[in-house]
This record gives sequence, C-alpha cells and structure tokens, in this order.
Amino acid sequence: MDYMMNLDMDKEASPIIGKTAYTLVAEALGVKDPYASIKEEQNQLALQFYDEAKKIVNNAKDPLFKAIIVAALGNTIDLGTHHKIDVINDIKTFTPDKLAIDDYETFKQSLLGANHLLVLLDNAGEIVFDKLLVETMLKSFPDLEIICSVRSAPIINDATLEDAKLVGLTDLVQVIEASGTPGIDLPTTKEEFKKHFFLKDGVILSKGQGNFESLYGMEIPDKEVYYLLKAKCSLMERLFSVKEGNIIFKKKTENF
Repeated sequence: MDYMMNLDMDKEASPIIGKTAYTLVAEALGVKDPYASIKEEQNQLALQFYDEAKKIVNNAKDPLFKAIIVAALGNTIDLGTHHKIDVINDIKTFTPDKLAIDDYETFKQSLLGANHLLVLLDNAGEIVFDKLLVETMLKSFPDLEIICSVRSAPIINDATLEDAKLVGLTDLVQVIEASGTPGIDLPTTKEEFKKHFFLKDGVILSKGQGNFESLYGMEIPDKEVYYLLKAKCSLMERLFSVKEGNIIFKKKTENF
C-alpha cells in the first residue's frame, strides 16, 4: 500500500504495477515462482490438445486464419482472470461474429512486405497454441524471420524461456527474453530484445492484454504492430468498443 500511495497512476501501466505487487507476494511467501506448478499443469494440459488443434488448423480452408483464431482463444488461459478454460470447444464453436475486430487481411499484406516478425508471447499453456501459430506462419511465409519473446523472470503465469523449451517452441524459432513484467517494460528489457523490437521495417504481433496495455499509446516508429487478444474485462470493452469474450485482431494506430 505504501508503494501504491506514492504511485502516479496516470504514468504507470498496469503491468508495471502488477510486477511490483506480485514480487511483494513472492517475497512474502518466500517462493521465487509461486505459480510454477500451475504453469506446468497448464502447459501439459494444452499439450494434450495440441494434436487435435493442429488437425483443425491444417484442415481449415485458411490454415493461417484458423491458427490465429486458435492462438487468440488460447489467450483465455490466464490466471489473472476467472474464465472457464475449454479451448477445443471454443475452437469448434467459434463463429465469425466473435471476431469483433478483424485486420487479418492487412496483417497478411504486412507480412508479405516484411523480413522480420517479433511475436510478444503472453501466458504459459497459451504458448502451446502460439507454437501452432508460429508453425503455420513458417509454412505460409518461409522466408520470414520469426522471433518470439517471453518474460525474463517468473511473473504470474506468464510464459518464460523454460515454458518455451518445454513446449518445443525453441526448436522452431529463436526465443528471446523481454522483461520480468506481465507486459513489456522497455527500460528493463534486455538489449537483444530492444534490437529486435526497434528493427526497422519489421512487424510486431502482440499477444494478450498485458502486452497491449504496455504498448498502448507508445510510439513505435518504422514498425507495424498488431494486437491479438481476447477481451476479458470492461476496460477492453470500452477501449475497443467490443463485448467481453470477443476476439480482437487489430492493427495499432497512432496513440493506440
């Protein structure tokens, strides 16, 4: 509370506040990663559905579009919210009206003109379906360099390098560490991340709400940025003018 009382809420993004809050919890518990066992459970659970999800993607009329939807629905796996998790059923019952903002065609055009794609990953468990998306993008754009980023330290159930190795993502593409926050805190990110983040004429695909909140209002020159997430709260409803539960796939615009 001392920390919160001295905080300028208008200048700090919620993921940065969350980092401090969860660090204090970990210190109080005397455990570096309070969510370690739960993250492992989520990864193993998601891996059980991987083959079925991959079959659905590969049999789709547009595998890349379906893989994007699967990755977005995987964003439901988030211990910061209280949503029921049933990804395969969500995939099978998904209807176009649930995709409230759809910049898919623009995204494809961006990738056709790019040499580099940086994917900002979000949660453990969800990372299994992100792997499926990466596999599909590698097939669709074989000349595209894809780099994925994870958290540099345990924070809530966000994906770390350990999770990326566990699900086999590191066997596909290079995975780098960003910051130890439930989002992107540029001042504390590693230099390798900064290099890829600011690489000119590239594309960034930002997964999840924490990453969106970090990038919201940030000026990122010479980059095309896309947000892919599921609206999980009233704040997302208001900002995007969507309904809770909708999928958002939106190109970042000025001051957004």
